[in-house]
Amino acid sequence: MAKQATFSELSSSEREWLDAHIEAAREDGLDPQSQSAIGEFFDSSLDAVVRGEQPPETANHVVNLVAVLLGEHLCSTTDLRWAIMTDEQGADLCIHDRATSWTLFPQSSVAKRWESGETGWVEPFCQWALENATAPPR
Repeated sequence: MAKQATFSELSSSEREWLDAHIEAAREDGLDPQSQSAIGEFFDSSLDAVVRGEQPPETANHVVNLVAVLLGEHLCSTTDLRWAIMTDEQGADLCIHDRATSWTLFPQSSVAKRWESGETGWVEPFCQWALENATAPPR
């Protein structure tokens, strides 16, 4: 029998990790409220790696930064909240609605698009998430 997923609040170190990424993004002029700026950053970073202008090792930083910005954006516009989901596979950072159990994993969502070389996906993805996160907007 599969273990039912449980959700827990972020620890102080997990929240600090998120906050550090948000601060780094703001220092680079990125705003978590701007879907277009997040998308442009992702697309230009991917393009820079493909053209050899940025080392491939920057992928992890870009994926984490974009994931945090997307998560923050969605949390600020819905009742979604950052959480740690634990199940039989382990623990993972997610955004989650306690009332409906709707859950999204920003890091894997971004990483899949990075790996496939997909561009122009951030704004449609945000719209999809906002439409499917069943929590009423604040």
